[in-house]
Amino acid sequence: MDCVRLVNREHRLPHEESLWTKELVWIDHQTQLQPVCARALNAWISACGGEQEVTFVSGWRSYAQQHIIMKETEAERGWDYAHQFVAEVRASEHHTGLAIDLGIAGKDQDLICPDFSGPLAEKMHACAARFGFILRYPKQKTKITGISEEPWHYRYVGPLHAQIMNERDWVLEEYAEFLRTCSPSHPYLYFDGQQHWALWTQSVSSTVDDGAAGSLLDETTRLIVQALDPAPVAIGKDRAWVELDSAALRHNLITLEKAMSDKQKIMAVLKANAYGHGLAPIAQFLSRQGVDHFAVATMEEAKVIRDLNPNAEILILGYVPACHAQEVSELKLSLTLTSYQQACQLSQTGYPITAHLPVDTGMHRLGEAAQDLDALARYYQLPNIKITGTYSHLYEADNLSPEAQVHTQAQIERFFAAIDGLKHRGIDPGRVHLQGSYGFLNYPELRCDLVRCGIALFGCIADHRSQTKLDLRPVASVHTRIAALRSLKKGEGAGYNHVWSAPQDTTAAILSIGYSDGLLRSSSFQGVEVLIHGQRCPLVGAMCMDQCFVDIGSLPAVIGEEVIVIGTQGTQSISALEIADRTGTIVPETLSLLRGRMPRIFI
Repeated sequence: MDCVRLVNREHRLPHEESLWTKELVWIDHQTQLQPVCARALNAWISACGGEQEVTFVSGWRSYAQQHIIMKETEAERGWDYAHQFVAEVRASEHHTGLAIDLGIAGKDQDLICPDFSGPLAEKMHACAARFGFILRYPKQKTKITGISEEPWHYRYVGPLHAQIMNERDWVLEEYAEFLRTCSPSHPYLYFDGQQHWALWTQSVSSTVDDGAAGSLLDETTRLIVQALDPAPVAIGKDRAWVELDSAALRHNLITLEKAMSDKQKIMAVLKANAYGHGLAPIAQFLSRQGVDHFAVATMEEAKVIRDLNPNAEILILGYVPACHAQEVSELKLSLTLTSYQQACQLSQTGYPITAHLPVDTGMHRLGEAAQDLDALARYYQLPNIKITGTYSHLYEADNLSPEAQVHTQAQIERFFAAIDGLKHRGIDPGRVHLQGSYGFLNYPELRCDLVRCGIALFGCIADHRSQTKLDLRPVASVHTRIAALRSLKKGEGAGYNHVWSAPQDTTAAILSIGYSDGLLRSSSFQGVEVLIHGQRCPLVGAMCMDQCFVDIGSLPAVIGEEVIVIGTQGTQSISALEIADRTGTIVPETLSLLRGRMPRIFI
């Protein structure tokens, strides 16, 4: 991503705008940004405690949108005003998805000149550079930028560049002018407090040296940034860890919400440690995004969420015995009534219990048969039990075969017949929910109050199992490091029992991750690969509890180097879907196996 790309009247973007639209993520229901900018914005606002106070006035704009805004502003406020505050098409930073206009929530905001003032705005301005943002159009630099002061308009350029510009009191035009004087033979050397860097520019037609990262500074100039020493290892990233993409998670949440009707709400299913993503950090993040319905499997999981969110509805989908009734009541949790016997036992404790009633529509797992209205109705008569929801589960919702769709339609009909039957008897079924992730994607027309989203929230939907194609992004990536390197001769074995031997002279990398971190021990024999230097390398040999072997051939590698187990490196990606397919399982199992000893780190 060309984060330092200079965009103004003199340096316009090309006519083709698709370069800037491929990876955009939603940050609210109207606003999109580049993922790198969205992640930094999340962290910046959170660090300043501004989640409830900041509103997003304008992010990415298409060329067509910019044209309309300019023409409307000219017509309503005059040509001079419009060209003071609105950039022309292809000269606006908003086209990049790296610029954001901020406002204070609760105020009527003007699209052209929003109000971003007060203590929070001052606090965010003071630390903007730390998160990679610059105030793009300050008052004292209007002659240079050609734009009037805009205290609401921030541009993401990355922490390194923002720090340099902040120290020098430069706007982007000044920084670009300075960088153009730097060459490979006379680079700008900079120490950011942790790492040394060399920066220089060259023509876009010149070759970039290995080990240097190049991006466009303008239409004719490439900016090269080279690290002169290794980056310090961040806390938690020394052995094996899971990164959680905050931009992807919020994007998925908004994408799902936009696909629902206005009356529907998401019930975030966070069982199995939020499908391996980490229950506490995911629940906290979703709570900040306004999610107020959660589903889990156990009391322990429910208590974690309750500590983070005192007001949300938290439904426990699994069996909870009556001995926990007092705690359930005090914590205001919602229980699943797994059987009439359990419901009676809960009722007899005398504690007021809120519950949801499962209806058996064919899976034969929990609840009374949908056709037996008498059996269902008796639950609603129990003292101390308040049923606020009724639900079922579509056991073949991810199967698009004609036979499976017939079975699913039969389930749907049984469920809604039961709901209608209860209503006919004067019984309020409460919130109705039937769809899980695939249930919603394949049967989005169903009239339900809640949609139970688990794996869809985490962006791991198989396209061939889904009729509704939504732009959902993977949230979790799994990382580890090279612990050791071993040169092996052809035929030489490595690992337990030497079940693998080198097919030729090669190098084996020993990674600091194993089956106690949640990798399947069998994956070494099922074609599972990892990414090193952006290239695929196969797992080999018998996986150990805390390490595993990778055949890297002649690939140059160093001890301590980062390796991707799930995620993207360079142009290559390895998804949880791919690993599940190779190991003969499903994505929820692949992800939920990820052990808690690996830190979960939001990016």
